[in-house]
Amino acid sequence: MKMNREDLKIRLEDIPPEGLEISIEDDGGLVADVYPVLEAIVAELHLTRIGPNVRVRGGLKTTLSVDCDRCLEPFPHKIEEKMFFILMPPPSGEGEEVRLRREDLDVSFFDGEVIDLGLIIREQILLSLPMRNICRESCRGLCPICGANLNQTKCECQREIRHSPFAVLKKLKISS
Repeated sequence: MKMNREDLKIRLEDIPPEGLEISIEDDGGLVADVYPVLEAIVAELHLTRIGPNVRVRGGLKTTLSVDCDRCLEPFPHKIEEKMFFILMPPPSGEGEEVRLRREDLDVSFFDGEVIDLGLIIREQILLSLPMRNICRESCRGLCPICGANLNQTKCECQREIRHSPFAVLKKLKISS
């Protein structure tokens, strides 16, 4: 089911004192501009007001199609993330520089009136992806000469073996 972006916006005043349970299911519109979604994004969140701040707890899961950084083939990447952080209104004072401490790493900001859960879920999905997407540990990648996928074929390219300029260091003997 396609979620309406306005349905994912919660006003601070709509969160009761006991908190607000929210279940979200999205067919991928939240990250479709970046990755194809193979399994719908499902998020279960609990929002609790703490003065002007909001505590967000919950989890999300989905499966995205990502491209392997070695062979460039798409593969499914399953995401299951727990979420816990505090949403705070922006710091008062225009242009004020804010210094974050280690305990502030679980803090995010919102405008003080409306919480956009769509942006939060999108951010958490993108942050959960690894720096390098590798389809499998044994992925051999692409031939640097002809571009053949070495997982599917063996190319006949002649690779020139270069000697490292540091090879002479092997000959050094250290005397004590």
